[in-house]
Amino acid sequence: MLMTDNKKRKILSERLWIAAVTVMIFVTEAAYGAYRGIYEQILPGDAMSRVANAYYVLFVTPPRLSSMGLIWNPLPSLLEIPLVALSTVWKPMASRAVAGDIVSAAFAALTAMILLQTFQKFRISFGYSLLITLCYALHPYIFYYGSNGMSEGMFIFFLVYCICNLTLWFTYGTGSYIIKMAFGLVGGFLIRYEAIPFAVGIGVCIILNILYNPREKPYWLVGNAKRERFHYIEGTLVTLYTPAAYAGIVWILLCLVITGNPLYFLNSGYSNAGQSAFASGVTTFSALTQYVLFRAMPFLVFFLTIVFVRVFRGTLFRYDFLCLFFLVMSLLSFHILMYWKGTSYGWLRYFCYSLPTCVAWMPYEMSTFQNETVPEPYGLPARRGRQAEQVKKKGRLLFKILLPCSLVLSVLLLNNVLKDSSIVDQEIGTHVYQENLEIADYINDKLPDKRVLTDVFTTYNVALNVNNFQNLVVSSSPDFEKCVADPVGSGIEYLLVPDPKGVSNYDAINVAYPNLYAQGADWCREVYDFGDYKLFQVTG
Repeated sequence: MLMTDNKKRKILSERLWIAAVTVMIFVTEAAYGAYRGIYEQILPGDAMSRVANAYYVLFVTPPRLSSMGLIWNPLPSLLEIPLVALSTVWKPMASRAVAGDIVSAAFAALTAMILLQTFQKFRISFGYSLLITLCYALHPYIFYYGSNGMSEGMFIFFLVYCICNLTLWFTYGTGSYIIKMAFGLVGGFLIRYEAIPFAVGIGVCIILNILYNPREKPYWLVGNAKRERFHYIEGTLVTLYTPAAYAGIVWILLCLVITGNPLYFLNSGYSNAGQSAFASGVTTFSALTQYVLFRAMPFLVFFLTIVFVRVFRGTLFRYDFLCLFFLVMSLLSFHILMYWKGTSYGWLRYFCYSLPTCVAWMPYEMSTFQNETVPEPYGLPARRGRQAEQVKKKGRLLFKILLPCSLVLSVLLLNNVLKDSSIVDQEIGTHVYQENLEIADYINDKLPDKRVLTDVFTTYNVALNVNNFQNLVVSSSPDFEKCVADPVGSGIEYLLVPDPKGVSNYDAINVAYPNLYAQGADWCREVYDFGDYKLFQVTG
């Protein structure tokens, strides 16, 4: 009874620690994100745009979900809607994207919670589990993306969630883990399209586990084994992919019903493909290799550590390591291919997924030491068992030492990468944000009651910071297309137009009036030049 009570107290203590760590990470991440946005005015554009999409749902008249747009995956903006509603009480919730910071902080905290719970299920030392989880959560890059409202940090939660459940399924074989992975893939798809290649990687792991894990053989090693094995794989993959496929079909149907183009999110001017048309890629394989290695290596250190220890243990050529390899490569190779084809900007954050993938794999990897059978070394019979155990202990100790060291090395390599100012600018992009604030201040001071037409594809920061949003006609407004076609007849008083270079070439006003920015028009006059934007007054 005493042992049972002690065990219960230990479990309760660990759960309290997990809850405390989860709350601590959430509060720290949210506070840091809010500080960066409010006081330092440093916010990534993608985070702002997702908050803006949530803002349009509530404040474009009439309020409707379709105002969110159909380009970016909807889950981040959907989760931010209740928080954005509070911007009527505290404006920075939207204008400084604090709503996005809170949502990404929640996902960062949940990621740590899932990791600790998975370590528990694999019966790994709680103290060491806590050390690895905190080292990961406080990794500067991971911490930054847990605080800045970007979708990458949110996607990482579902990536970690799926991999943790995958490894638990490897070990315990419970079907509920397949269901959890299935809905984890749905969540990932509703945040980022990278969920598609990641789902392929998960599917390959499912197949390999069914084929080579002895625990799975009783499920198909009956009757016609070849046929039963095929049916088992088929049924498992159908269960895994059906929810995500349904979500994808609904997304396509929404695009068809609202825009008339079922692939609007994929091939419209606002889409990633349209924006990536201005990406500058590489032309040689050596340049590609250099570009990718420089950016990916800080996040591959953990994976290389696993490779080294597996070689030391003689367990590299096993199906489970092949699973890890496919998980890492599913996202890494996808982004390498996209950059090589010129359909991606190849930003640093696209190469970061290897780190959370390997961290999510850690509980399983460490559990293999507990179940490992070490070949007995040659020697005297009385010493064989002791020598085998010593080899096993040395391998476990080596792994425990190398893991935190590899995270430290990852930070050092990342620091070297971030010495490149162009990469830092890609991660932050403060110039455009400051210019947008200047425009919003001008509208607030000079044109508080004027009707201004703007395509918020590039001016979402302006929209979030004007005082009288209802005076703006934005791309989510029901009469936007009519106002673009006939600004004079629609009662538009001013037009805010971006310089038609890069992605701003897809701005709806620039598309309708391609010479307006450079030459003006007889029905309007230039009022102010902000640098990358011009304000025109409609004169009739």
